[in-house]
Amino acid sequence: MVIGENSIENVAEGFYHYLPEFHLLRLHLTGDLRVDLSAASLEQNSIAVAPVSLVICAVYDRTLMRYSVRGERYVFMEVGHAGQNVYLQATAIGLKTVAIGAFHDEEVRQLLHLDAGTRPLYILPLGKAAGGEG
Repeated sequence: MVIGENSIENVAEGFYHYLPEFHLLRLHLTGDLRVDLSAASLEQNSIAVAPVSLVICAVYDRTLMRYSVRGERYVFMEVGHAGQNVYLQATAIGLKTVAIGAFHDEEVRQLLHLDAGTRPLYILPLGKAAGGEG
């Protein structure tokens, strides 16, 4: 999760990893990375201005170990499900999002200091719509 400066009360700007086993966020990188993430995403402005962007990544080896070659298919299915849930929850709390798949994978991976086996698949900027409505 990329969080911009002054975006969430009492949360510092930076890139956070979600730790599902503890249901916690861990700060991975400090600083407001939104403009750089936007640049790596073909200059898509919604990333630069959104207070928060979820970056959904895959570690294929984990899934392939369990499901063999079908694991890749399962990763894509799960990413789609996660994206749909982000849309539903964003709408439920009065926010907007847009699914972004157009980005330079390696630039995003390097910018966020992701492990070599971690692949970004989806970026979902979250915030209020331009003009303040919803």
